Amino acid sequence: MGELHTFPVSYRVQGQRIVIVGGGEGALGKARLAVKTTASVVIISAQIEADFSKLPVTVVARAFEAADLDGAALVFVADHGADGEAAKIAARARGIPLNVVDVPDECDFYTPSIIDRAPIAIAISSDGDAPVLARLIRARIEALLSPNLGAVAALAGAMRAKVARLLPGARARHYYEALVTSLAVEQAVERGEGADAAESLLETHAGSIAEAGIVWLIGAGPGAEDLLTLRAQRLLQEADVIVHDQLVPDAVVGMGRRDAERIAVGKRKGHHSFTQAQVNALLVRLARQGKRVARLKSGDPMVFGRAGEEVAALREAGVAYAIVPGVSAALVAAGDWQAAVPLAEEKFKVA
Repeated sequence: MGELHTFPVSYRVQGQRIVIVGGGEGALGKARLAVKTTASVVIISAQIEADFSKLPVTVVARAFEAADLDGAALVFVADHGADGEAAKIAARARGIPLNVVDVPDECDFYTPSIIDRAPIAIAISSDGDAPVLARLIRARIEALLSPNLGAVAALAGAMRAKVARLLPGARARHYYEALVTSLAVEQAVERGEGADAAESLLETHAGSIAEAGIVWLIGAGPGAEDLLTLRAQRLLQEADVIVHDQLVPDAVVGMGRRDAERIAVGKRKGHHSFTQAQVNALLVRLARQGKRVARLKSGDPMVFGRAGEEVAALREAGVAYAIVPGVSAALVAAGDWQAAVPLAEEKFKVA
């Protein structure tokens, strides 16, 4: 996996100005992006060639002056003449992030391809190397997202104070997961009844007893993140704790939520950092705390390792569990996918 040369962030511009120096098509393109924010957008150029009349921007038809950057959060330079050079010098002197259109090496930041479902924004960036690819990726993601996504996100934001008061810790997160994935809530949003649906769902969660924990025994396959099943990926995102073998690659463990606790167990340099009995006790303890536990194991959880002992311990303790079969590394290496699937299913049945 390669390293990023830029750090993806969302930059606050509310109540500030975005200054665009230039009056041509390059400036117009940046203006179309900038006006999606709540910042004041100002176009400055001695020669206004493009039509900015349909955009909520202020057009200043004169040469650039250093004072034009007063209160600016970001600066775009789409003028490659004297005004553009003056603007670059002024922006760098003030430490204002600068984007020089079509000159990646001079940019402090890049403008990604943006999917706008305000307040949700998804940005796809290629470090300026492949903007066409970023645009194509954007189109694919756009097709997957509901047009009501932004309204549902705003609804979740409106519930934050009440949820924080009624639901502690992980229970709040579980409520939000239910809220933003509920078809009934989305349909209520379309009817203008989203607030009532969110309140009703909150009453249900607040009135329920503490949630019971569960352990998911998940096969990590041969170690490639693109060989995880869709179910495995989904459960890793839902898990409060990820208990994983030392042999499971960081890239696979990293597919879980960023704030999920991660506990490495198993062999390290030829020695067991946890005995099997300790692993069993750990899984039971975490589940009894009401946590969702992803027990991530190399290969297929019922082919490799000692998953049978873990299942027995969970059964004896009365802890809920589910098995998510993985693909055997040996079968993948042999290219025998047809054999891999029924083997995983058969092991699942035996368990």
